[in-house]
Amino acid sequence: MPTETLLRRGARRRCPVCGEGKLFRSWVRMVPECPQCGLVFDRLPGHWLGSWFLNICLVQLVVVLILSIGVAATWPEPPMWIIGGATALSAVLVPFLFFPISRTLWCAIDLAMRPLDYDDGVAPGFILSEDQERLEVERSASHEDDK
Repeated sequence: MPTETLLRRGARRRCPVCGEGKLFRSWVRMVPECPQCGLVFDRLPGHWLGSWFLNICLVQLVVVLILSIGVAATWPEPPMWIIGGATALSAVLVPFLFFPISRTLWCAIDLAMRPLDYDDGVAPGFILSEDQERLEVERSASHEDDK
């Protein structure tokens, strides 16, 4: 499956493998696995550190943009209390609003970097054909190396 498809599904808060959209019980509570294809989202210990990183990067970008545009637009006497309040508010709201997107987007990025394996528990109909072919090539290469 093309990386673009995985990322598009992740950005829309959907399962990157099958496109299922019912992945959250509430805004911040994600189901442990996809109800349709069975993909376990927490694939390795520390898996969600990448989603936290995405969230932090976006918040920093938004804060810097608000600060830069606010100062540039009101120069030479920028209202720092207003600009500071807007940056502080964005630093609190943006991570909360982006949280579910960062989770599903990180799952898509993780799948693009580390394709599915048979041990990931995804129903066979959802195993990505390109990933399956790549896995078979890798396994045959490792068997040849063992000989």
